[in-house]
Amino acid sequence: MNNKAVETKLWRIVQERSGVSRRKAQDLIARGEVDVNKVTIRDPFAPVLQGSVSSLHLRGQPLSLEAPQPRVYRHNKQAGVLCSHDDPHCGNTLGRILRSEGFIGYTWAGRLDQDAEGLVLITNDGGIVQRLTHPSYSVRKVYHVWLARFPNAQEARKIYAEMKRGIRDDNQLLRVIRAETSGRPPHAVITIAEGRKHEVKRLFAHFRLEVVRLRRVSLGPVALGNLKPGGIARLDRTEMEVLNRFISDLSPTPGGARRSAGL
Repeated sequence: MNNKAVETKLWRIVQERSGVSRRKAQDLIARGEVDVNKVTIRDPFAPVLQGSVSSLHLRGQPLSLEAPQPRVYRHNKQAGVLCSHDDPHCGNTLGRILRSEGFIGYTWAGRLDQDAEGLVLITNDGGIVQRLTHPSYSVRKVYHVWLARFPNAQEARKIYAEMKRGIRDDNQLLRVIRAETSGRPPHAVITIAEGRKHEVKRLFAHFRLEVVRLRRVSLGPVALGNLKPGGIARLDRTEMEVLNRFISDLSPTPGGARRSAGL
């Protein structure tokens, strides 16, 4: 019988136990925020033998050495909240909101600009974050967009058609999958799958149209629904089954564009 202990990298243990991304786990370790057996370790790639860790702390908070039960919550982020765990220039961060609600070891999928609002998924499963946010998987996201000046119907149709063909901006191709006008007063409803930095605002800025309100209403198979602003609601069993099936069916698309977070 082979009794050789299984070895893994420290960053992977921190990622699994805290729910942060791989990059964030490596950064936290490098900055001295992780203690193993009461000793600070700054090498994210330090080898760790399974069973050799008796205590694990992240920023002074103990992390469970048992695999967490995967959970996902929908959150209706309000405008003004910064999608960051901590920021020296802004006290109104999503990380602070989560900690105040008892979400230790959670992170989010679907970053939004500070002035944007709408659906963000909160989870303790780094794999879910990876699948929903990595550009190679081209997960679709739907936004409602209000403009300072809304074009007439004919102009809107031309704009939407050009957006579907693709717009070059700063050496990047920006493109929507679907676009239409809805509501009174009218606003645009667009579907994208890239998630480049400020993509929605850049698309409309190409036509000299200013976005005054941006709201995400769905991410993959999860919809915002009627969740109140600032609200947090756990996905029920059926919703988790739908999400897990969606994630398991995802496959990377060749040549997926590199993403810059924020819309």
